[in-house]
Amino acid sequence: MKVTGRTWTRWGLVMGMLAALGAEADPPPVNSAQGSRLHGTERFETVNIPLSSIEPAGTPAGVDCSNGAGMLGGRLLGAQGCTGANPPLPVRFLEGPDFVGTVFRAPFEGRSVKLTIEAVQCHVSITGQPIPCTAQNVSSGTAFWEYRVTAATEDSQPQPLCPTGSGFALAVPHAWSSGGELIPNSEYFTFACVAKDEGTSQPFFVGGGVIAKCIDWGYPPWATTFPQNVALEYHQLCTRMAVADYCGEGRSNTLDGTPLKFMGPKDAILLDPGGLPATVEGYSLEAVWKVDECGEVRPLCLGKKRWDTLPLEATCVNRSLLIAPRPSRPCESMNLSAYANSTLLVSYSLFIDRSLVMFKDANNGWMTTTAVTVDPATIEGGSSVTGIHLDLDANGVADASGFTAYRKEGPILSPKLPADIRTRMGSLIKPLYRCVNSSGRYLLTDDSQCERISGFALKVINGDQGIEGFVYSSVDVTSTGQRRPLKLWRSLLTPGVYATSTQAQAGFILVRELGYLPSVGQLPARDL
Repeated sequence: MKVTGRTWTRWGLVMGMLAALGAEADPPPVNSAQGSRLHGTERFETVNIPLSSIEPAGTPAGVDCSNGAGMLGGRLLGAQGCTGANPPLPVRFLEGPDFVGTVFRAPFEGRSVKLTIEAVQCHVSITGQPIPCTAQNVSSGTAFWEYRVTAATEDSQPQPLCPTGSGFALAVPHAWSSGGELIPNSEYFTFACVAKDEGTSQPFFVGGGVIAKCIDWGYPPWATTFPQNVALEYHQLCTRMAVADYCGEGRSNTLDGTPLKFMGPKDAILLDPGGLPATVEGYSLEAVWKVDECGEVRPLCLGKKRWDTLPLEATCVNRSLLIAPRPSRPCESMNLSAYANSTLLVSYSLFIDRSLVMFKDANNGWMTTTAVTVDPATIEGGSSVTGIHLDLDANGVADASGFTAYRKEGPILSPKLPADIRTRMGSLIKPLYRCVNSSGRYLLTDDSQCERISGFALKVINGDQGIEGFVYSSVDVTSTGQRRPLKLWRSLLTPGVYATSTQAQAGFILVRELGYLPSVGQLPARDL
């Protein structure tokens, strides 16, 4: 028996029913963590899988079989019909554990990749208690199956498709562009890697990809709370927000694991009907995300804190943007009342990254620090240091000093790194200590004894133990996006003058490497 269009008729009816479900309402506000990848598959991020490529396990020998697969919401379904068997074989339907051993093949780098489902289990959402995968729960869309998948190209051995997170993936309908755009196409699906709970005192789901996170947060690319067309927009909104893709180009501007709190428009308006508060429960306002008239996702604005902490790798911030400039309309001044029924999300973040800036004075003195303030009228970001000033007392006002900003070195992890993140990262990170002598010379080093240089001592600010921030102590050489080494330099011309930088200064020699600056979205040892 062939698998024809009629074989899928009942599934099509169910899909129509799913698309009609639900009135529009905000899913509840969520606290979680940002990510840097859509799928979390690393090498295979751009793979879109044709449903027609299904090869079910256990196909009888000597018979002619036709196969098919489809997606109903978050359900991956398969079917196989065979002729030539005696006695005749019935059509076989596949779902959940039936898929173990099933193969899909997808185009990849001018060839193909073989994706084999090795195991299937019931998915545990990151937002609630486990829901068993009973027939009723799966058919109603309240429970999902997740899949452990291996990937193999023609010239490589099978490897886990999901190297981070739980190791399992959700099956998700539609395709994605390399620029992070959701492409509605019922003939394709993707595997989205699931995060793993690495919390101690409370759950903290990290790793994997943000597509799976957005599904768990209540924004899947199929009809549930929202009708189908709105659900697709909200899923795109959620994924852009979760990777901090401010420019809509498929590039992350955040560090994986950055704590995040977000909400829909109705809940955001309840925070303050006249405008958005700068902080909520310790989280700083990041952005208001909206789908524009062309279907593109862009922030309507960025929060003041996000402008100030945009790291060196932040993309497109020095070009003309649709984002309102910092001085004309920061998010803090936005009244969302007119957007109550709009498709938008409001995000708050802890910003665990800080911009490390090198300063220079007229006497060839150097200071490298994250303690800066930025002129309100400055569109700051990328490598530009225009409008950046010292703010050692953290009062938001530029210090009176002879130092001027010289170069942005890149991001380092905040000295206020949440305790659970710091514990999990363990020996992978180490602190940079802030030292100063009586002559006003500065030194930033990984040695709490200030290199044992006579006259230098730790400079403690507001009880921070003299810690400027954290850098990485090791680098995962197997992943893409090599980190830049931060180095300590000593002047050959003036005794007692040191500089901490990624680049050599004229007249300075290298003392040693101190650690590594993280590239945005890519961390050593896949630690977050």
